[in-house]
Amino acid sequence: MCVLKNFVQGKAISGIKEISKDLNYLYSYCDLTAVDNMLLMQSGSLARRLEILNTRALIKDCGLKLSIIYKNRKPIVENGFVSISHSDSLVAFVWNPDFEISIDIEEIGERITRIARRAFSEDELKFANDDIVKLNLLWNVKECVYKLAGIKGLEFKTQIHVFPFENIENIEAELINSEGKRNFLFHGKILKEHSLVYGSEKVKTFNRI
Repeated sequence: MCVLKNFVQGKAISGIKEISKDLNYLYSYCDLTAVDNMLLMQSGSLARRLEILNTRALIKDCGLKLSIIYKNRKPIVENGFVSISHSDSLVAFVWNPDFEISIDIEEIGERITRIARRAFSEDELKFANDDIVKLNLLWNVKECVYKLAGIKGLEFKTQIHVFPFENIENIEAELINSEGKRNFLFHGKILKEHSLVYGSEKVKTFNRI
């Protein structure tokens, strides 16, 4: 069941759905490509197969037909750009024809506290002040930056910096590495037990609600 559609305006198409575990339905509903079928055959876990199938079902629900391949685990399409994210119970995606928009969805919970000191700087930890929602949003943003950067081995704690924010609809971040500095703008939402963030580099622009 779709939870939310087209929360990114402009030319982008986006959606979120609950993960169905009905394999018979998913296999019959999805328009699977040869690459999809190969991925499903190679997937060693049921959870991974459900992620693939539910993503394809969501894309179809949103009126798109995309042939997705993967390069270094990043989804690639011929026509435009796609970003995909999963939690244990939800799948989210955004497709945009002109420039890359990244998306990340996470279940809000205490487990973020177990990695907080490895992932966040002292300034970020001070800003979050042990607030679980803020910690989750910080992680969402860093995941989105990582996807957009396309650089292996990025250090979340020292190379991706999230600036303090008052409004989750406007969250700024920067990436600093040997090539220089890149700036990003993200927009957040809270969906019951989940935090959602999407956005792009600041040189790109798009509308939102």
